[in-house]
Formats: sequence, structure tokens, C-alpha cells
Amino acid sequence: MKSIFATLLLSLAMVLPFAVLELVSRRDLQEEFPFVLFTFMSVHALLIILLLKPALRLLQAERNMRALRLTHWAGLLSGTFLLYLYITVVVDQFPCFLGMPNCD
Repeated sequence: MKSIFATLLLSLAMVLPFAVLELVSRRDLQEEFPFVLFTFMSVHALLIILLLKPALRLLQAERNMRALRLTHWAGLLSGTFLLYLYITVVVDQFPCFLGMPNCD
């Protein structure tokens, strides 16, 4: 239970600053809050953490790359790819977070 709570908090920390930026900088604009975008970002952040956590824990305990099994390597590869996609979405949407009008 403690691990799930920490994972959820970490994924929230990956999304919350952008949601606050969106709320603060776009409150004067007559546009709705992009719930779909932030839901996508939240699920994405959660998946990144869930994929990376087992391999990173094993590396922290063993301190040897040879300790990683194929499933750990698959998680690292998938998590890294999802992290790249997450960063791409953040970079693409950053002007929107800052309040640029007519942002899509």
C-alpha cells in the first residue's frame, strides 16, 4: 500500500506543476480546462514509473547491470520510450501551459 501511494504521489508531482500553470495563466481566457490532456499525462506518468521502478530498485540493490533480466530491460526500454513521449507532449503543450491564446 505504501508503494502504491508513493507511486501515485510521484506521478502527481510530474503533472501537477503543469496543471497549476494552466490554471493560473489561462484563467482570463474563455476556454475550458483540458481534462483529456491532463488525464493522458497522469496515466502516462504512472505507466512510466511503474515500468521503470522494478529495474531501478534491482539496480539500487545489486549495483550490477548483469542482475537485470530480460523483463527488466523491457521495462527500462518501454519506460524510456514513454518518458520520451511524455517530454514531447510537455514541450508541444508548453506554450498552452503559459497561456498562449488559440492553443491546440
